[in-house]
Amino acid sequence: MFVNVASLDDPVADRLPVEIVERKGLGHPDSICDAIAERLSRALCREYEETYGLIHHHNVDKVLLSGGVSEPAFGGGRMVKPIELFLAGHATELIGGRRGGVRELAERESRAWFRENMRAFDADRDLHIHHLVKPGAPVLVDIYRGHAAGGARRANDSSCGAGYAPFSTLETVVYEVERQLNSAAFKTSHPEAGEDVKVMGVRRGATIELIIACAMIGRHVANVSDYAAKKAAIGEAARATAERIAGHAVTLSVNPADSIETGNVYLTVTGSSAESGDDGEAGRGNRVNGLITPYRPMVMESAAGKNPVTHVGKLYNVVAGLIADQIITEIPEIAEAECRLVGRIGSAISEPDIVDIRLRPRDVQAKASLGAAAERIARWRLNDLDALTSALVSGDVAINRWPLGLPASENEWREERRRLLAEIQDDARLVASETGRPAFAPRVLAAMARVPRHAFVPSQYRDAAYVNGPLPIGCDQTISQPFIVALMTDLLDLNEQSRVLEIGTGSGYQAAVAAEIAGTVYSIEIVEPLARSADETLRKLGYTNVVVRSGDGYQGWPEHAPFDAIVVTAGAESIPPSLIAQLKPGGVMAIPVGRSYRGQVLKLIEKRPDGSVEEREVLAVAFVPFTRSDKQPEGSRGRG
Repeated sequence: MFVNVASLDDPVADRLPVEIVERKGLGHPDSICDAIAERLSRALCREYEETYGLIHHHNVDKVLLSGGVSEPAFGGGRMVKPIELFLAGHATELIGGRRGGVRELAERESRAWFRENMRAFDADRDLHIHHLVKPGAPVLVDIYRGHAAGGARRANDSSCGAGYAPFSTLETVVYEVERQLNSAAFKTSHPEAGEDVKVMGVRRGATIELIIACAMIGRHVANVSDYAAKKAAIGEAARATAERIAGHAVTLSVNPADSIETGNVYLTVTGSSAESGDDGEAGRGNRVNGLITPYRPMVMESAAGKNPVTHVGKLYNVVAGLIADQIITEIPEIAEAECRLVGRIGSAISEPDIVDIRLRPRDVQAKASLGAAAERIARWRLNDLDALTSALVSGDVAINRWPLGLPASENEWREERRRLLAEIQDDARLVASETGRPAFAPRVLAAMARVPRHAFVPSQYRDAAYVNGPLPIGCDQTISQPFIVALMTDLLDLNEQSRVLEIGTGSGYQAAVAAEIAGTVYSIEIVEPLARSADETLRKLGYTNVVVRSGDGYQGWPEHAPFDAIVVTAGAESIPPSLIAQLKPGGVMAIPVGRSYRGQVLKLIEKRPDGSVEEREVLAVAFVPFTRSDKQPEGSRGRG
């Protein structure tokens, strides 16, 4: 996998001289096809898991809608010919499913979607479904079976994906106006507004113009004068939303092709142009973020209906958007991010051929470590595709919306991280008289905010991952209190060139925090199962600048000495001379020292240019002991 992180040099979208953005709303024929394809895929996933215990091969992304024939009228109207819906693609047959096979499932889910989303549409009378889904191609099924048998997930297509964040002002306006016009609250107060809403946004300089097409439902409109009044009310509601977001006046028109004088207006029976010959097709509408954006990174791959296990055409477009969004959320120094991915058929999906990340820092003098942090987010996302698959099936992550979403637990953890940071800052002020540090460096707080502590604790303790205290990690060891991790990291005064030695890897949490700032972290763990687990976690999260080995940390790691900083996460009876020897002149070491668990003091050791050492007591602490390879503890460790 080749990862390229570069600066985003294109003009900011808001500053382009011209910008065009489009969103096809819920009831647009193309959006209907996308929604049904995706709903069928999700339903198949659930049925496969219930019937077979795992998701089987399918791609049901070929949905075509052939428009019907209607006779709309003020006060009513009628459907003359039904909408024809063609469902094609490939899917493993459901044998022994409690609710029938693929055909029955597709029929049931398609009609259910219309009932739930199209208020004026009769899903039994006005919809004719053609079922053309067949078994999958043998070569693709074989690729899928390899994963099902416990192998790595391999791509079943050569595809690329692209995503970016955040939305520009015009993108936000277009997205939110359509969402407003199709919201349940708006339909309650404006029942005449159908679900087929399309918003086209155009910006010339600072001037924004919206062109809105909104199908009007005839039974809620008395006559042409009533139509004009209700159309104007819809326009004013949309204008209020647009101007609130834009912060200035917006030009807007609704159904500009109407001729009020002749009565030739956009009137429908069902609230969608699909009733009167307007056809639709999956993949022709919005991209995964819910917009069509010709001035932004965008690919033409259709994501809806593709399987969420091995089809990189779907997964890479979704994960690219998630990566970009997470970068700007967790790295406040980054104002804008773009991500592009490409993978080849048969290759592991967690290892795209290319990951191209473009970043626009808020400060032109931004440090290179921001790129490393962005790369770690990308690697973590790509190594966590199992969670993405589950989230796509459950709906916690969804296409045709923004943000694409995160699993609910991730959102909870994000809020808990904020609370934890506040506690850490409070604790720093409380003990400032002892530590001499009333506030930690911004880069340390940013690192603490970015590292997902829940990934470093056993699953049974994840609900407490962001409690400001130690937690068991197995092998009679613990993950250190976050405040202590932040304090020790702050004491080291790390920068991008720092070479760090950690004694006592534990879970890998302290190493990850240091690696967010430092150039390289070498970490030694005497308990071999912990070393293996920490190394796996760190690699999965993308911390390629951390090297872990199992061994006795008392002797340090002379092959990589000297070190700018050393951090020891075990209570030593005395300071190991070998560690002082491996400390670079001008370097520092943070180490808890004391003969008993309750009598330890965190010390800061500084090695002067002449080789002499200065010690300073920082704070009373409680770590589990520094254990030697002969199994004789030096002092029980609160670990990284």
